[in-house]
This record gives sequence, structure tokens and C-alpha cells, in this order.
Amino acid sequence: MEILEKERYLAIVIGDKYSAGKWIPLGFYCMNEAQKLGMVLKSVIVKNMEGNRAKLNKEGIWRYRALTSDYYIFKHEYIFIFKS
Repeated sequence: MEILEKERYLAIVIGDKYSAGKWIPLGFYCMNEAQKLGMVLKSVIVKNMEGNRAKLNKEGIWRYRALTSDYYIFKHEYIFIFKS
């Protein structure tokens, strides 16, 4: 299956998630699936999300939610660069 024209690039921005108290590495699953389709991984960039405007000045409530719900507060997401 042809995903992109030859010599084109694909960028995927994705984070991980917690479900039922377990870490689900969505970024790595996505990377593996793209490679199965024949995409060549050119770079992995880890984007720091600390200080994100959505959570600005709300660190305490997010920490409380994480501690009471048994999950981790992710402070990063991945940017995968592939080439066809």
C-alpha cells in the first residue's frame, strides 16, 4: 500500500496514555506500524510539554488527580519524522 509519494516526508505528533493504571506507549506502537508500512524513520523528537498553557498554574490539581487515580502525568509527546 502506497502511503506517500516517493521521497516525501511524514510527521506524526503523538503522546502516550494511561488506561486502567497501565502505561500504553501509543507513540512506539505508531512508530512500529509506520515502519511495517515501509516508512523509514528519520528522526524522533521528544517535545517537552511542561508549562503547557492548558495546565498553567494548575500543577497542584493535576498532581492530586494523578496520585488519587494511579496514573502518571506525561510531560512530553513524540514527533516522529518518516520518509517514504
